[in-house]
Amino acid sequence: MAAPLVPSFQIARDARLPAPSTIKVKSLNATIQGPQDAWGRPDRPQPIAISAAVSLDAPFGASSSTDTVAGDTVHYGLLSKAILSILATATPINSLRQLLDTTWVEMTGFDSRGQDIRASAQQEQQVQQAPFLHFAQLRALEITLHLPKATLLGDGVSLTVACGFEPAAGSDAQVKSIMRQSAVSLKIHGLRVPTLIGVNSNERLAKQVVIASVEVDRLEDDVDVYPELEQVVVKVMSDSSYETLEALGTHLTVAIAAHLRAKHTPPRDGSGWEINISLEKPVAVPLADAACVEMSTNTANVPN
Repeated sequence: MAAPLVPSFQIARDARLPAPSTIKVKSLNATIQGPQDAWGRPDRPQPIAISAAVSLDAPFGASSSTDTVAGDTVHYGLLSKAILSILATATPINSLRQLLDTTWVEMTGFDSRGQDIRASAQQEQQVQQAPFLHFAQLRALEITLHLPKATLLGDGVSLTVACGFEPAAGSDAQVKSIMRQSAVSLKIHGLRVPTLIGVNSNERLAKQVVIASVEVDRLEDDVDVYPELEQVVVKVMSDSSYETLEALGTHLTVAIAAHLRAKHTPPRDGSGWEINISLEKPVAVPLADAACVEMSTNTANVPN
């Protein structure tokens, strides 16, 4: 059975993060072939950066006292090698979500929805190596796949899955922990779109760059959807002429909600997608890096 799908912020709350111990690998770089590129073309080689955070239930007692890599930690070098090995052998890959699922299975024995792939393999009498993170102390795991070249106007797209774990009941040595809940979010980073925006008279004369980051939480599609989502965001911003970022952000939320309803399957529990938007005006305040407005809305609260 799949683990309950919850908003990303709920994982941190329910798993009581930050945990006593966390091991992270940040932006491990490689190349991948399969997920769509910025033009929506599949199976083109492109760079990828992988980040992983493993949260544990207990402090690094043995490792810190003996100054060795003991059983109360995860060696970041081995974690990095395991991730790179998964990328090297994960073929064929048709989407970013499929690559993330493959990574989760190798790391935990579950796919990113919480389906226990180990149980299915045992029923089919397949021999299966124990997953890399195979211990009861696992409290939470977060993996982000970032494609820095997968947007035409921005800083790339990322898909993140975070899950909370708990020790498994019983004494089955093959099952050390189970997924309690999962969260998945797709984010388009830093789209730089010329936009007519502002209340000052000079701002009504010409477009200025607005930097938009858009995250859709609880988006479970198996196929790559970020090229179409980028088109929606860019068209709304390019065609708009609002005076405030607040009004632009609200209009953008409505457009994204309509796109999601028309093109994608709603979250399985029926409670809607979470849309998080950040809009920055870099030249609005001369002595600041940018003026910024952020908003978060559930599509259940957006009119059809």
